Amino acid sequence: MADGGRFSSKQIGLKIQKKVIGKFANRSMAKQFIDDEFGALLDTIHLILKTELKDSKKADKIIKNMIKVTVKIGLLYKNSQFNTEELALGMGLRSKLRKTALTVISFYEVDFTYDRGFLIKAVGDVGESLHKLVERHLTAKSHGRINSVIEAFSDGPLLDKVFLSDGPYHSHLEQLSQAFHKIVDSEW
Repeated sequence: MADGGRFSSKQIGLKIQKKVIGKFANRSMAKQFIDDEFGALLDTIHLILKTELKDSKKADKIIKNMIKVTVKIGLLYKNSQFNTEELALGMGLRSKLRKTALTVISFYEVDFTYDRGFLIKAVGDVGESLHKLVERHLTAKSHGRINSVIEAFSDGPLLDKVFLSDGPYHSHLEQLSQAFHKIVDSEW
């Protein structure tokens, strides 16, 4: 039931789609819903997380959470579920994501510009906007997924290992930067 107790097959269909996506999301499925650039970005992030966490399952879960949330938001948008205020929040979120992506690119391209605090704040702002966008649409479990992703990308010591020139994952920064370049160029 939706809209004050009235039956809505559209709402039920959307709910089922969200459930199915939640059950079956993985990196290979993401390639069907997510473009190659975003897929390449996810693969690089997964490699870093798997190495850092020394736990492939935990790294898989973080990437699956990213995929589930991304696909669910796309599904909500495609089905015109966002109201005017939420669409405005979505535009703000898009702007924050773009700014964060450009920041990562800048940290790669310009030596000694990495600012851990700035990046952690930017990631936190993205998370806050994301929670507001999906507040009335997704479950507490989905909000927990968002939190797990934001926590992973707000881990200062991990960020240092990627962005500092002597960090063990610095070699992946070029791949991350290239993926962000392609995404920024194609999406915005």
